[in-house]
Amino acid sequence: MKLKYRLTYSLLTQLSNLIRSFNPNTQLIYANKIGSFCYKYLKIRQKEARKNISIAFPKLSKNKREVILKDAYRFFIYSLMQFLSLPKSVTNAHISVRGMQYLKDAINENKGILLVSGHFGLWELLLGWFGINKYSLLLIGQRQNNIGADRFINELRKNNGINILPRKSPLELMYNALSENNILALASDQDAKNSGIFVEFFGMKASTHKGAALFHLKSKAPIIFVTLHMESTNEYFLNIQPIITNKKSDIESITISYTRLLENIIIKHPEQYFWFHRRWKTKPQ
Repeated sequence: MKLKYRLTYSLLTQLSNLIRSFNPNTQLIYANKIGSFCYKYLKIRQKEARKNISIAFPKLSKNKREVILKDAYRFFIYSLMQFLSLPKSVTNAHISVRGMQYLKDAINENKGILLVSGHFGLWELLLGWFGINKYSLLLIGQRQNNIGADRFINELRKNNGINILPRKSPLELMYNALSENNILALASDQDAKNSGIFVEFFGMKASTHKGAALFHLKSKAPIIFVTLHMESTNEYFLNIQPIITNKKSDIESITISYTRLLENIIIKHPEQYFWFHRRWKTKPQ
């Protein structure tokens, strides 16, 4: 590993140890300060985020949309701190679970489970909750260009019971995981370019990943939509909802189903969505 990658790994490890030593209130204080600084001075993709929020909430005033953007910066820093604090951030947190029976029912089908979510709320804590509670979860993850960062992220996840399968791995590995009754976790809210299916997201056509729908149609594995959002400091709600399908279900109807659920939770907690993705980048032909 090159020196710059080793330095990245070392710095992230030290930062993780430092943040893990803070209590949740202290983490929130720092998150608010750092988030406010980033909003004011580090404006990477800020125009994109501002545009996305205006698409999603056209009826809100400009000032209210700007408040969402400011809070999104603060929340992103806080969620990053929670990831770096694993496993402490999960084991010491107060996480209330809604819809636990849907998870149990899906496990009992013995066909594997497709866990669909988006970059909303505390995505990494959600994964950590499944890992720490000994659910056999396999995350389809994106490799980082920085090898040191990639190693750090994967080690942190694996140490908390999350198995990693890189994107573009053979599909056979994913179907094998489902056949062994594992949970396959998919984030399905980024621009899928020309390989996606166009469904409405906040009233505008967006290219959406269709992997969950394809996996379900071929394997009959049940789909659950899961999010974990923050209600107050160290108080979280993990929401589990089933995606209802039938013989007439197809890629479009399934993809629309979980996209609507994501929309609904974003409307309730807009500051907890990662607005910096170029969600509507790909246009319909």
